[in-house]
Amino acid sequence: MKRAALVALFFLVPLTAFAQQTQRYIVGMKPGVTRGAKAAQWAGRNLEDLANLDSFVVNLTDAEVQALRNDASVRYVESAEIKFFALGTTVHPGTPVAESHPVDAQVTPYGVTMVRAPQVWPVAKGDGVNVAIVDTGIDYTHPEIKDHYQGGFNAITGTSDPRDDDGHGTHVAGTIAAADNGFGVVGVAPNAKIWSAKVLAPDGTGTSSGSNAQIASGLNWVLGKRNELGGHWIVNMSLGQCTDVTVSSQCSPIPSVTMQNACQKLADAGILVFAASGNDSTTTHAATVGYPAAFSSVIAVGAVDSTQTVAVFSNQGPELAVSGPGVGVFSSFIVGKGTNSFVNSAGNTYDASALIPAGKGTLSGQYVYCGLGATAADFPASVKNNIALIQRGTATFNLKTKNALAAGAKAVVIYNCSIAATPTTCGSETFGGWTLVGKLSDGVTDDPADLAFAWPIDIGISYADGEALRKAAAGATLTETNVVDDYAVESGTSMACPHAVGVAALVWSVAPNASASDIKSAILNNAADLGATGKDNAYGFGLLDAFAAARQLNPAAFSVKGRMAGRRGH
Repeated sequence: MKRAALVALFFLVPLTAFAQQTQRYIVGMKPGVTRGAKAAQWAGRNLEDLANLDSFVVNLTDAEVQALRNDASVRYVESAEIKFFALGTTVHPGTPVAESHPVDAQVTPYGVTMVRAPQVWPVAKGDGVNVAIVDTGIDYTHPEIKDHYQGGFNAITGTSDPRDDDGHGTHVAGTIAAADNGFGVVGVAPNAKIWSAKVLAPDGTGTSSGSNAQIASGLNWVLGKRNELGGHWIVNMSLGQCTDVTVSSQCSPIPSVTMQNACQKLADAGILVFAASGNDSTTTHAATVGYPAAFSSVIAVGAVDSTQTVAVFSNQGPELAVSGPGVGVFSSFIVGKGTNSFVNSAGNTYDASALIPAGKGTLSGQYVYCGLGATAADFPASVKNNIALIQRGTATFNLKTKNALAAGAKAVVIYNCSIAATPTTCGSETFGGWTLVGKLSDGVTDDPADLAFAWPIDIGISYADGEALRKAAAGATLTETNVVDDYAVESGTSMACPHAVGVAALVWSVAPNASASDIKSAILNNAADLGATGKDNAYGFGLLDAFAAARQLNPAAFSVKGRMAGRRGH
């Protein structure tokens, strides 16, 4: 009788659902159950079949959700609106790292060198390994990416066009596999095959996000491609869901069952899955590892800076596997959406980071020191038609710049402050991502007037470089440049994760007969120990070492003689 009633409910769905409010859910089926027949009962309900994950996404009423949860063939029913976020930022804590780079030469980012990728390149460069970047999409027209881009999927639109509208995914792609082409940057595994699943999009808050359903859709597509084409596959997920409720009431320690199931499915299929640990830590609190990084089927990656010290934002915990460079990472960006900024004076070139959204161009002239630039009194009359050199602190970048313009300055250079040297006026030493755009009274919405304002060329430099300029002879001149570019510098565990994925691709190309488990073990066992001896919550097994991992799996490729180095002390 109960079964008959349930069947009757299913047949009545098309007639009654429109009279009731529905919400979007993911329905996971138990192994061995004919998913297709169950999903077919919901045709016309915006059904999306995730065949490779034994699940489907559909609009359901509350009563239908309860009925499915009581169905013996259903494993779970979960809201399809659980949010995950991109885990990158343009703000760089600690040592300032700027956007400047030569326009006519190739740069090997410090992170690529730090993980010892160049030592592997004489043997292999990621050849034949498939890397799926599950993110905001990719600018597949970028010269660093276009020649080894293989295809993609857009879970937001349901199409095959994963064009990046944020820049985050393109940045990740460059760290993994930017071409070794003599200009721009080079990635860890420059010959790897790149695929894109766009599952995140700008959400109006200054970041990009996507739902568990969209990410599952992307992972379903990746698994389908692997099943279709075979070969070695690696997934990069520089995205996450906060799990530490002490950070925010929006965080939750309860994982998405859909995401957990999807990651396990991929791992069971021999796909290596890496994810960023999260950016919720502070100087006073080590936040817990977020999802999906915290799943046992996923390799969690934390961030270190250029000194191999754990990044202040990097989430920590027993789930953390390895650490990679994640502070001030230089990589590809959406074509024409990045900036290249620098300051020249007296034969010296100072690395720089343009304020957002400063004017573009190149401008030369005498510069005049204007103190903190907080009031009109800080600006000497001589700044008129010259460049204002202003120290960070006390006032907003917006106010400093508008005060400079009111005093007649034609451009601005703002140099960072020092908490040690100027503790009463310096509240933060973070560098990069400085904005000229204020907020409305709600504290969230960007001020439309600032967005429309005609800002001058306005560039930030380090405290040391600013002090050098301040102490120079009176009447000294400088040239500041801020031009459109195809590259950017970003920080976050999002930037650390692709270093790990690139290392995995590199190692797999050196040892193509190895299993996914072999690659994972080699990476973990050959990480350079950092922090407390052995595996710890801050660094995991330690810093990625592509050369040591590749050499362990294929020593003959490197002509190694004698006893091989162990996991520690290499």
